[in-house]
Amino acid sequence: MSHLERRANRWYAVLTIPQDVRSEFAGKIRFVKSTGTGDKRVAQARAFAMVATWKDEIAKARGNVDEGSFFDDALAYREQLEALRKSGQSDQHESLSHVITDLAERLDAQGKTEEAQRLARVALGDQTPIEPELAEWFEHLHLKPKTAEQMNKDAKRMAQHFEIVEAVNAESVREWAKVLMAPKDQDGYGYGVSSVKRSFSAARSVWHHLQEAGKAPTDREPFKLPSFVQRKERAASKDKGSGANGWKPFEPSDVVRLYRAAIEEEDDKLADLIQLGMYTGARIEELCSLRSADCSLERLRITDSKTGAGVRELPVHPEVKPTVERLLSTGRDGYLMSGLTFNKYGDRSNAIGKRFGRLKARHGFGPTFVFHSIRKTVSTLLENAGVLENLTADIVGHEKPRITYGLYSGGHSLERKREAIELIHYPE
Repeated sequence: MSHLERRANRWYAVLTIPQDVRSEFAGKIRFVKSTGTGDKRVAQARAFAMVATWKDEIAKARGNVDEGSFFDDALAYREQLEALRKSGQSDQHESLSHVITDLAERLDAQGKTEEAQRLARVALGDQTPIEPELAEWFEHLHLKPKTAEQMNKDAKRMAQHFEIVEAVNAESVREWAKVLMAPKDQDGYGYGVSSVKRSFSAARSVWHHLQEAGKAPTDREPFKLPSFVQRKERAASKDKGSGANGWKPFEPSDVVRLYRAAIEEEDDKLADLIQLGMYTGARIEELCSLRSADCSLERLRITDSKTGAGVRELPVHPEVKPTVERLLSTGRDGYLMSGLTFNKYGDRSNAIGKRFGRLKARHGFGPTFVFHSIRKTVSTLLENAGVLENLTADIVGHEKPRITYGLYSGGHSLERKREAIELIHYPE
């Protein structure tokens, strides 16, 4: 926001007059006034003061003081004041400070005390806006693109709510949680517990960044999940049943039904994906990311997983060998599941995952049943077949439940995993 124009050896302050109020200024299109200097830094400070005055005149011509515009400019004023302070231009610093104070006083005279205080405190450096800090915070995130983008959206929503660091405290955070959970028709966001937890996670991350930057108090952690959210989470967990995210396992017969339905609907790729899932227990993105070079009729080597434990080798179940052989012989793009498209985050499972979602919904399965439910079905079948928990963990790519095996064991051999996987049977 420079509002500067060079003419000969002088800088001029300029501001376009909105069309709706030009008649109040004798039809003029722009305000133009010399800053009286050829030094751009000095001219910038003087231009800020002139433009602020002109904006005030425009607001008066409209019959109001546009506090929103003033507050939008507060950060620019703050930056300019800081630049003037660092460059030792005390006269210009004082002049711009007076302009900001005058604007705030005009707001206060109109009964808009809160807006006046926000403008003055932000511009003069007494308060710290959160939103300008998000860019630097985001640069230091080391997350997958999709996760980082969602976290950034949640952080911006938090910054819009609180605006300044000084507004964040235990009570205001509790009220924010209530806003997040309130129905949309009551000016809330209609968030469930998982979305609230996700929002609080982003807020905590931003807060820790502000603490490290010396812009937030280090003696308090305000973004703790309120007790009423925790109570609702426990109640929801009880309603949904056990398991991560409340997802339920399919009955083995239901997996077969979905597999056959995909074949009947001539969605061969989806049928192949379901069959691979029901005999490996692998995650959907693990299967869609399988490279042909990492696959054979004897083993599937998963190298792209969400966890370290997910990187593993799986034996090919006899029932799925014909499918693997066909996919290897017909693939053209280097992937076992050939022909899938990437989304903007580099995932190949997005589109086919949505097709699975529509398929299971058509067959009466609600939101607690997802592709991950097949993974739970596989774990259940292995447990019922008497497979030890550590061996099942090596097959499905979970962390070992016991510290000794988890830290020191290299994992079960491919042959031991083959013996276990061949115990997986589905009804005809």
